[in-house]
Amino acid sequence: MRAEQPTTGLRHRKQLAAMRRIQEVALGLFDERGYGSVAIEQIAEASEVSPSSVYRYFGTKEQLVLWKEFDPVIAERLQGELDTAPPLVAARRVMMGVMAEMVGDERSIQRRIRHIMSDPGLEAAFARQMYVVSQKVGEIFADRLRRPAEDLEVQVLSHAIVGALQGGLHHWHGSGFRTPLVTVWERTLDLFEAGLAVGTGDPMSGSSSAR
Repeated sequence: MRAEQPTTGLRHRKQLAAMRRIQEVALGLFDERGYGSVAIEQIAEASEVSPSSVYRYFGTKEQLVLWKEFDPVIAERLQGELDTAPPLVAARRVMMGVMAEMVGDERSIQRRIRHIMSDPGLEAAFARQMYVVSQKVGEIFADRLRRPAEDLEVQVLSHAIVGALQGGLHHWHGSGFRTPLVTVWERTLDLFEAGLAVGTGDPMSGSSSAR
């Protein structure tokens, strides 16, 4: 892990702690009143910070739901994994590693996904965010593969991987979260690695005619 200067590290930890606290307060208010019925000013008051602090940390109301502190970590780890593994294997290692570290946090993820899937504006913002993530992943792939960012294979692969994970989230929500998210994403990547061949077996049993 890259060493940080003590002051920078302390400032970063304090910012993350404040963002976690504000996000938790916001999610509580959204759970109670509905996402569309809660204003930034109400979140700020309940969090005992100013509205400008909420905007400074999150930028938009949507980000109070969409923000994930692991995002920068994922990009850094993906760059490292690509030094020794092909793109799909590297992406799998990173996502499974992050999910292992987030064990116990599924309830928080479920709360966020419920709000995203029940509010058209949030769902649209989530889709835009996933597009940006796909572009970032494509840039990382292109750099490691020494190809231009607009390369067809780079673009298709990066958008397909991110889209597959997004599809896994839609399934997870639609199935009432009955399967752990790490299992859903493992099976999502299994399907991807199998060439997206869909068989006639139980879709969540791990067996199909394609295997």
